[in-house]
Amino acid sequence: MNPDDEFAQWISLLREDEAFDAEVDRLGTEAIAELRRVYAEDGLLFGDDLRRRLLALRFAHAEHALRLVLSDFPATVDWAVTPTVSMNALVYARGPGVIVHGWEVLGIGFQDTLIEIAANIQADYIDEFFHVWPSCSSHRLGLKPDMRNGVGVWMCGSGPHVVARIGKIEDGRLRKR
Repeated sequence: MNPDDEFAQWISLLREDEAFDAEVDRLGTEAIAELRRVYAEDGLLFGDDLRRRLLALRFAHAEHALRLVLSDFPATVDWAVTPTVSMNALVYARGPGVIVHGWEVLGIGFQDTLIEIAANIQADYIDEFFHVWPSCSSHRLGLKPDMRNGVGVWMCGSGPHVVARIGKIEDGRLRKR
């Protein structure tokens, strides 16, 4: 069997693996690419080996994503509880694996994780500070995290225009390039 066929068969078998907590039929191109990289590095993984590998992948993505999202905040933000990344060290435990500020990380690909964390941190910011963040300077409306051309961006709530890549806003203004 050639490697592409074996990879496709592995993805199909993941539907039945309880350790794989994503819906196979809903995997995007970025998640498939990440799984292809995992397959190339580690071969066929199932069960607890797969869970450990996905936890490590999600944790690394979550740490980087959280740094980018927090870099978009005004420097004066004083959280009651600073957002951090944590991991359930018990590989056999069911339930949350990687947690960012109380939210379970479900994404497999980095950009998916970035958007997920940006949305959750944004919601927590609004809940804690009763203020919309970030906002479009042209329309004075809140931005929402979204994916455009495979990249996590802040989109204006007034319509489909990109204001900045996630991680490229500083004190509410675009960074100079």
